[in-house]
Amino acid sequence: MPTMGSSLCSKGAGGALVPEGVIAVEQKTRPPQRLEGGGFTIVDIMSGLPVERLDPFLIWHELPRKLHQPGEMPGAPLHPHRGFSECPYAKEIVSKDGPSELDCFIGRDHENNKHLMRTGDFEFGQAGQGFEHEGLIDPKWTGHLHFFQLWINLPRAHKMDPPSIINCASSRLPVVELTSSPNATVKVLLGEDVFGATSPVISPHVPAQYLDFELDAGAQVSHAPPPNMQTRLAYVYKGSPIVSNTACARGDFVVLSNNGQLLELQASSEAAGVLFIAGQKIGEPVVQHGPFVMTSRAEIEKCFRDYQQGRLCGKMTRQILD
Repeated sequence: MPTMGSSLCSKGAGGALVPEGVIAVEQKTRPPQRLEGGGFTIVDIMSGLPVERLDPFLIWHELPRKLHQPGEMPGAPLHPHRGFSECPYAKEIVSKDGPSELDCFIGRDHENNKHLMRTGDFEFGQAGQGFEHEGLIDPKWTGHLHFFQLWINLPRAHKMDPPSIINCASSRLPVVELTSSPNATVKVLLGEDVFGATSPVISPHVPAQYLDFELDAGAQVSHAPPPNMQTRLAYVYKGSPIVSNTACARGDFVVLSNNGQLLELQASSEAAGVLFIAGQKIGEPVVQHGPFVMTSRAEIEKCFRDYQQGRLCGKMTRQILD
């Protein structure tokens, strides 16, 4: 194993030396917060980076963990999508006074299919041709909410596929213990053969991983993303871990190099949480306007016409994995 001072090191963000084979940190940013349309604050994790660098990912938002008072978090009223896949992850929805039947987002789509999204649940909604959906919270609910939303682009050939949604309960998502004393785990939201585990949720047209690493103080783990997934990104949602030899803090977004084979994570004197995504580039034009993502301005204009004329949404397929 080469030492940090050996010639078998490259430089990452801020001049940090990275051992041979480790995926270097190319850029570290502190994303801005802003108000979303529903009136709640989000962290716009990938803000400011060129869309070509993020391909196949489009947006990644965090609703930072906070205590919400009754009626403070309305959720997202009915709205449309076309041309990509949306991947909401409910990291935590817990009432202030302990578990409650109100601890959920109440989801509904344009065909009036309903589903409850609770702590740890994950959804993969391939909008394709188009769907409308909402996710609301009971106005009487009060508690801690921590939530993420990720959009993954679709290739042009699949942007008009019939829409589908997979709702996956937390209990169906594999959690792999990577080390013990100190403990480290990874929850596999998307991905195949990740430390021997495969998510029941598949991204059919864009190979991708979406992983939630949790490390107790002092824990260290390494992960080798598939070599075809050349876009590799991470977000620190808890603690102050070291990511591939770069010191990070809660709220840091990390763009990783497409060189190297191993992502290395090390928790400091406090526990850490890191989300990691990796995906295969699509390499096509991206034209986005609000909830529609296509490859040309003409296609975007058609989205608006179809929506106004009631032709946006296709026949929905919905799969519930409880």
